[in-house]
Amino acid sequence: ELRTLSGRSELFTSIVRRVQLGLMAYGYYDGTVDGVVGSSMRTSLRRFQTDFKLPVTGTITPEVLDTLKIAAR
Repeated sequence: ELRTLSGRSELFTSIVRRVQLGLMAYGYYDGTVDGVVGSSMRTSLRRFQTDFKLPVTGTITPEVLDTLKIAAR
């Protein structure tokens, strides 16, 4: 079970960077890989979630991590 992480934690920032790189590799994100979930990142997540038939939240969910093969550690 994944716990909610603070947006200021080092682990959270690391996961966001990996998700940004994953979305970039799939052609969904072209912003800065900075570990920040900004508006373009949320838009990219929503498009990715829609295309991969995941729950559309615009946030990093366990389903997003699984689809991108990213371990939350």
